[in-house]
Amino acid sequence: MGPISSSDAHHARHAPPMFGTGLVPLAGAGRGAHVRWSPDAVLEARQDWVVRAQDGFAEDVLAEVEQALPAVTPEQAPRAHAAALYVQALCLMTLGETSIAVMVARELIALCRRAGLVAGAVQARALLVELLRREGQLEQAVEQLAHAAAAAGALDDLRDPEVQVALAALIVAHRMIGVREGAHEIQRRLDTVEQHLPRHQLVSRLSNLAFEQAERGVRAAHRPPFGPGREQLDEAVATITRAAAADAGFTYRVVDLECQVLTALAEAMTGDPARALASLTGIPGVLERGPEAASAQVFWAIGVVRSLSRLGRAAEGAAVGARALAVVRDHVVDSERQVLAYEVALAEHPSIADPGSGTVEYLTLAGRREDETSTLLDALFRARVDLLRGADERRVLARAARLDPLTNLVNRRGGADAISEAASMTVGEPVALLLIDLDGFKEVNDTQGHLAGDVVLREVSTALRTAARLEDVVARWGGDEFVVIAALNETRAVALADRLLETIRNCPQSSASRVSASIGVAVRTAPIEDQEWLRRADEAMYAAKRAGGDSAMVG
Repeated sequence: MGPISSSDAHHARHAPPMFGTGLVPLAGAGRGAHVRWSPDAVLEARQDWVVRAQDGFAEDVLAEVEQALPAVTPEQAPRAHAAALYVQALCLMTLGETSIAVMVARELIALCRRAGLVAGAVQARALLVELLRREGQLEQAVEQLAHAAAAAGALDDLRDPEVQVALAALIVAHRMIGVREGAHEIQRRLDTVEQHLPRHQLVSRLSNLAFEQAERGVRAAHRPPFGPGREQLDEAVATITRAAAADAGFTYRVVDLECQVLTALAEAMTGDPARALASLTGIPGVLERGPEAASAQVFWAIGVVRSLSRLGRAAEGAAVGARALAVVRDHVVDSERQVLAYEVALAEHPSIADPGSGTVEYLTLAGRREDETSTLLDALFRARVDLLRGADERRVLARAARLDPLTNLVNRRGGADAISEAASMTVGEPVALLLIDLDGFKEVNDTQGHLAGDVVLREVSTALRTAARLEDVVARWGGDEFVVIAALNETRAVALADRLLETIRNCPQSSASRVSASIGVAVRTAPIEDQEWLRRADEAMYAAKRAGGDSAMVG
């Protein structure tokens, strides 16, 4: 929503305001010239500023903030000055002045530290993470994220609006860097107080999540077997519909546009392309909107390109997509542009999706490199947080000991801990345990050697992590066995198993080695003993093997 957006992680498309609660009126015209600025006036304006900055009025808001800053000195009114600096940095980022925004964010962090504004410092660092990432300074971004995460440990009053805002910003920063489990840990904390969130913050969270889900759904169509992620697209529509209902026209004007776009996108990818095209082209002036609609513009263009291609009008679609790429160039991060660029490339050259094409091989290698980079950044971040929190070397090593060195997945120890935690969840919460055993792996080792077997295990591990959802735990259980723990009911767990089977089947190396998988699915809806749960999954997995493999059974 708004000018700032990302993939694994969607920064402040609706960035939570630095402080405060309450509803925000629909963004309107600038008002700086008519206000005598004071600390109270700045604090009263802060939410309206944040919303308007991301709803197409960043230049107006920036002018107002710069008028207000001299009236709220950091010595006499540190809280008001910090609020104004945050909005100033946000506006500068929205307008593409990243290097200046970095300087403002650093000044803001220093002020928050001097004034003891812990929540403000956490949110300011989260904003700086995005700015540094945009500047290509990944190591510095990870350092800032680690500092923010270490400080966030002291934010334990989840009913405090300032804490809610800071933690919401930290979730976004985690996702941008690729520290997915860290984002989910914080998300679970905030879920417990969702009903107490201000309207604008709830809408922001839902909108950001919807675009994240939509991107995963589209990306699924960019790798073998080249089918869109129907489940993720449906989740995106459901989430953005919730956002529009929660907003009800009170805060962000762009939410209704986002709802129309994501609904039509799902139709374009999985339904009737003619109906999708009519819906998308019936939305007036999408590409003429400002940067506040950048993510909506990206996914609108993806839907149009995909619809026209499916209708045999690929050249038309490519032209629309190329125009959209030029429009959003300075307003979205590379990951969103990459998704749209692939759709345009596919429209221009349909043969690139052929299983034997160099594009498929390139995408496989790029996906593996991206996964390795994400794992490295995650490990660097967690080690840095441990050290900032005063952990000794043994604790850092203990965390590293939970990763499998060959596959970079969680190892058996970490998987066992995740199973134990999920097994004890309360009644009524369905959780699925999927036990996966590769078919034909012994033959690979016997005929091609253990090095070839290691290649297959790495390929399968990457495929499993890609096909699973961000919140699912994927672990190497031992040898050629893997487990997935996912909060799903039986129907959705079977759908996940089918997706995993298809993904493994289409791994380049495993296809050459004739490797498939047998999956046992066991779903619990009440607390269960770990070993009993594993026994059910194990028996189901062996039933799938006896049936010939390359299948899933429920136990």
